[in-house]
Amino acid sequence: MRQFLPDPLTREEFAALKQIDDAMEQETIPVEIRERLMLIGYVKEVHGGLIVTHEGMLRIVMGNLKGSSEGG
Repeated sequence: MRQFLPDPLTREEFAALKQIDDAMEQETIPVEIRERLMLIGYVKEVHGGLIVTHEGMLRIVMGNLKGSSEGG
């Protein structure tokens, strides 16, 4: 079983993660941010689009629980 260890995200990375979760326009997300979110396992590509993984959902919840709109 994988252990969830939060990676520090920049404000832009956390906003992109939330944007992907909200199924908003993904083309505006810079390639570097997409690749980093996939590398750390917070999003994955499915049928040509991005979806948030379980770990990514946990990261969003953790960021929201901190009362941070930035999440970093």
